[in-house]
Parts: sequence; structure tokens; C-alpha cells
Amino acid sequence: MDPDTAQPRAAGRDHPVIAGVDGSECSMLAAHYAARLARERNAPLELVCGYQSALYGFSPPWLGGEYLAADQGAARQAAEEALAGVTSQVREQFPDLEVRSHLKAGAGAPVLIEESRRAALLVVGSRGAGGFTGLLLGSVSSQVAAHAHTTVVVFRPTGADADSSGSAATLSGPVMVGYDGSPTAQAALTFAAREALLRHTTLILVNIHWQAPWYRGDKPAIDPVEAARAEAEQLLADAIAPWRAEHAELAVELRPVHSLNAEHALIDASKDAALTVVGSRGRGGFTGMLLGSVSHALVEHAHSPVAVVHTT
Repeated sequence: MDPDTAQPRAAGRDHPVIAGVDGSECSMLAAHYAARLARERNAPLELVCGYQSALYGFSPPWLGGEYLAADQGAARQAAEEALAGVTSQVREQFPDLEVRSHLKAGAGAPVLIEESRRAALLVVGSRGAGGFTGLLLGSVSSQVAAHAHTTVVVFRPTGADADSSGSAATLSGPVMVGYDGSPTAQAALTFAAREALLRHTTLILVNIHWQAPWYRGDKPAIDPVEAARAEAEQLLADAIAPWRAEHAELAVELRPVHSLNAEHALIDASKDAALTVVGSRGRGGFTGMLLGSVSHALVEHAHSPVAVVHTT
């Protein structure tokens, strides 16, 4: 693939890195992670917080307007305080980074999806302030990952992310991309390769393949499992060849994986990556499905932050 064929949106003053903020610990860590992504790209960071009355759409007819106004005012004040707190922390930790903050009326997911139209990257925490105990993926991050107009990074805290200062949320470690030859996988590869070059780290290309082994009858000249592995490795080699030709400094690992369950295999492989990259839909996606089963499984269960690349 020509490295210039798929073009994820480039960061810059017109296309900032945007992070969703809601006052939760996870969104605080995500904001610090987004700051590192913005600094890496020499782009501004914008922190966006949406607010909405808890009674919106559920208030009984007899409830007076003054109560609704008071509740809306309380929601706005809480959002202002959350946004001011994270903005202050990020500016203190990243004094050379241009940081802007925006308070928006509306529910978190629709606000961030609309903001994504102008973002190079949109960063959200895997769970927000409204998450229920045991719910691995919050409703806002799930909706944003499925419907955003740009690449979405779902920040998944690990045991290393010990505090809200974000000191452990570094960008060190390999970048892994799941590749199956589909158009969204091509875009995911472009994003992942550029990210690996920015981070001066290894790019891991993973293809999940499966082939039934030989059981009976005449033994084939070539083991079908080995043939499938060789085919998968060739698919990866062909995909990365143009990048290797233009970027000799790019360290690459090709990793064909034999597994009947692509979701579980990629989740397991994400243990080796500082960032896992996937297209929003692969070859197995159904028409109309905005987020495929593999990408959905990764943003919900991966062991590292996950970038979901949308084609525009």
C-alpha cells in the first residue's frame, strides 16, 4: 500500500487533539494522555466538557420551570469546576502546550461526536463519571468510538497509571495494529506507522488467521495451517513494504497469529503494546455496522489504549 493512500487527518492548529472531560479519574488520565499526544504532534489540546440537567427528558409535567433551570445551573457549575480543575492540572504539567477549554451544553456523546468533525484525534476515557461498577466501557466512550468523524483514542488505564497526574501515562512501548487488508485496516496501518515513527518505537503488525489442520486422508504436500500462516505473513509483508522502503528507521515486527477468535487473540496481543490500533470495521463487518465486533472488543477489553481509525 502506498503510504499516502490512506490519510488520517493531520494535527495542527485547525485540527487539534480534543479530549473529553467529565470530572472522573479516568477522564483526568485521558486528558493527560491526550496532552502527550498533542505535544508529540506539535498541536494544541482542547478539553471539552458537556453538561446536561439530570432531569432532561424525564421531568414530569407538573415540575415547574424554575426547578429545571436550577438543576441545569447546578449541572453547569459542576461541569465548570471539573473542566477548570483538569485544565489547571494539564497546563501546570505541560507549560509549553497550548491548552484551550470549552464548556458545551448537551450530553457528552453528542457533544464530542460533533466536536470530532474538526479534530485530528479525539481522546476519551474508557469509563466516565456515569459508569456503573463492573461496566467496562462507558456509554459515552462506546458511542464516540462508533460514531466519531475522526480517529478516536479510548484511554484504558492500567496498573501503571497510579494517579491523576498522568505521570505514568507515557507513550513509550510498541504500537500494534490489527491488519486484514480491508480499507479501514489500510487507514489503521497508516495511522499506526506514523505513530510508531513519531514515538521512535517498534510497529507490530498482527493478522489473525485460521485454517483447519490436516486430519485424515492423504497427507497434503503443505500443512494447511503452515500455508495459512505463510499467506498471512505475506499479506503483512506486502502491506508494510512501502513504509519500509521510505522509512528505513522504522522497526517492524510481523506477527501472524493462528486463532479461531480474532477478538480474544488481539486482546491478548495488546499486552505487548503501548497503543493498539484497529480500523472501525474489518472484512467481517456487516453493512450499516459502525463499529465492528473486533474493534468493539478491543476498546472494551484491551490491555492498552486503543485507537479506532475511521475512514472519512
